[in-house]
Amino acid sequence: MEYKKELSGVKRRERIINELREHGEVIVKILSEQFGVSEMTIRRDLHLLEEQGYATIHYGGASLLDRQNIGCQSFSLRKGKELENKRKIAKKAASFIKEGDVLFMDTSTTVLEILTYMPAFRVKIITNSVPVMETVYRDENIDLYMAPGLYRSLGGPLDYTTAEYLSRFHYNKAFFGSNSYDPVFGASAAEEIEAAVKKCVLGNSDENYLLVDHSKMGKRSFVKYADTVDYTDILSDEELDIDWRTKIIQNGGSLILC
Repeated sequence: MEYKKELSGVKRRERIINELREHGEVIVKILSEQFGVSEMTIRRDLHLLEEQGYATIHYGGASLLDRQNIGCQSFSLRKGKELENKRKIAKKAASFIKEGDVLFMDTSTTVLEILTYMPAFRVKIITNSVPVMETVYRDENIDLYMAPGLYRSLGGPLDYTTAEYLSRFHYNKAFFGSNSYDPVFGASAAEEIEAAVKKCVLGNSDENYLLVDHSKMGKRSFVKYADTVDYTDILSDEELDIDWRTKIIQNGGSLILC
């Protein structure tokens, strides 16, 4: 079925629920064409429906969540629990974005979640994240710049060509995730090239945000690329231990709990 007239968000989500009940599954691309809105708008709708308990999101779409069948919900509930803190952090990070901003978004899954909550502003996004590219490339509000380089399993291009390209730009805001962050040691990466890429952006950005949930705290990897004080704000979740909170502040960090 095609919807010729653009609907309000509430009405659109009601129609999506009907589609889920009728077919058991929906596809982002198809819904985008049906409703005449961007794929990112549909993804936002699906995230809201997942939070409300109607759907389970998967790559490319969503499936109906059967509330009667608890056994079938187990994977969805585990996934929701794992994502809850990341989404709270991402939602807060999205609130910092302003009309006309030039943004860097790295390959972090938490950074990717920002796109779900980002207002429909005209912005430029520069990234080496393939998932970020796949999410926004059709959005008319976003000018997308994709860094070149050898594709790596970390989620996108990552070599010295990538670093050179990203060093050309001035960013209003840069969003970073990290698998390894210690308030005393700083943020670190498993490889020199990953550290080099992040460092290129850090030096060219007005505001740098580190998105790191409590499970990543206290870890140190091979190559350090930033001190705690290098970030405008460090965003974490409410489960962060009081000792880590204190160490972040003691080392010159600004901590926001989400």
